[in-house]
Amino acid sequence: MFKNMLKRSFLSIRRKLGRTIILASIFFMMANLVLAAITIKTAVAAQMDYAKSTLGGTVTIQADMDAIREAQKEEMENGSDRKEIFKNMVRPAVDVETANKVATYSDYVKDYSYELSSSANSASLEVVESEGDNGMPGGPGGRMRSESSSESTLEKDITISGINAYAYISGVESESFTIKDGTYFDEDTNDEAMISYEFAELNGLKVGDSFKIKNVYTEKTIELSVIGIHDDSNERADSNAIYMNIETAAKFLSADDYNDGNYNVNNVKYYMNNSDKAEEFVEKINTDFPSLAENKLKIAVDTSEYDALSGSIEDVGSFATTILIIVIVAAIIIITLIVTINVKDRRYEMGVLLSLGAHKKNIIGQIAMELLIVGTLGFALASLSGTILAKMMGQSMLESQTASSAQQSERNFGRPGTQTGSSTGGTMAPPEGSETRSMKQQMFTNNNKDVELDINATPIDFLLLFVTGYLVIIIALILPSINVLRYQPKEILAGKE
Repeated sequence: MFKNMLKRSFLSIRRKLGRTIILASIFFMMANLVLAAITIKTAVAAQMDYAKSTLGGTVTIQADMDAIREAQKEEMENGSDRKEIFKNMVRPAVDVETANKVATYSDYVKDYSYELSSSANSASLEVVESEGDNGMPGGPGGRMRSESSSESTLEKDITISGINAYAYISGVESESFTIKDGTYFDEDTNDEAMISYEFAELNGLKVGDSFKIKNVYTEKTIELSVIGIHDDSNERADSNAIYMNIETAAKFLSADDYNDGNYNVNNVKYYMNNSDKAEEFVEKINTDFPSLAENKLKIAVDTSEYDALSGSIEDVGSFATTILIIVIVAAIIIITLIVTINVKDRRYEMGVLLSLGAHKKNIIGQIAMELLIVGTLGFALASLSGTILAKMMGQSMLESQTASSAQQSERNFGRPGTQTGSSTGGTMAPPEGSETRSMKQQMFTNNNKDVELDINATPIDFLLLFVTGYLVIIIALILPSINVLRYQPKEILAGKE
């Protein structure tokens, strides 16, 4: 019976060639759009997962200014002098032990960074004098003088900048900072430092040389080795700044600030594995480290870059879903109408087959077989062209969405989000050579304009295409099947005669 049904299906397809071409064209166009939508949605899901792992967001421990202002207000109400209150205000900082403990939460933290700033005396070395400083303290490259607690003047002509990873130096993240010679430091590179090209030339230093500078508080001489020589194109760059890891920078603190190795660090940031866990991470920090709130510190979350990027991509995915739904519904309606008309045109043929003993389910099976054969042909052809259409549609939709996001960003004065904090990406070690690019810059350059979807159909996408297509055929057969089931051969033949 199956062989006969299959044979009749092929004969019907050949006999009604015009109808077959129309059906094949409909299946081909439907399959192209379905495959495009499925492929785009797959690409969107993959890009979202990648964005979560690279732009997971940043959690920052920073001063709780609201709590500080509230404490100041209480002091004023108790009669304290306003000038003294503001004069003695000290912004709270995170101690290095706490910062390191939070960083051990590997379920949330992908990487972390913090900084330590101090000053040193150049001793016998020359320092770079900048034009326009006019001897004023604090200018880039100039000499800085400040009063210590004992009212003695401390000479500070070198800036000590300690950071736990080279990639998180602000100049490296902004791409103004490059290595001219040598290499960069890391957490284990003790007593080695990076100096500016100007400072090196002025003092005749090269990579591998050693030099001595003084702790301005203890007058202790500290010997450092040149591990790298850098250049910074930023016009406000301090040529007298020396970069090193945190442990080395801590040697330039006062005894009180060093605090037996539990010194304070600044700009503490944790780069999250996944932005979805931001609030969970914050809650865990607040629970496990209640001393932060007691010391007027708070946890700030910034997922604005991920939110801005994901917004455009999610819109593309939503649009692809809408297209998929519309195409499927339209295909079901059109195929149902064509098959219904076809069934009415073949009533006499069906009546003859029924009168010869064929079962109604065989008649329905033959119609289904014809649709499956033609549909399979259309789906197979669409498999060759659907990916090309998906790439065109996906990139067009993404460009439209990112253009809209850029316009919205301009209306928001360039702010992609409203959350506090600053999110930066990066890796613990930069690539070989002098160029380093942060994660944020790799994926979020110029308001998403460089974002692309990797739209390539996978075997699963092709499988979903055929499954979806066959489901459309089955649904489209429901109404014509009802018509077939109510036919009686005698009535059909009598009507025909």
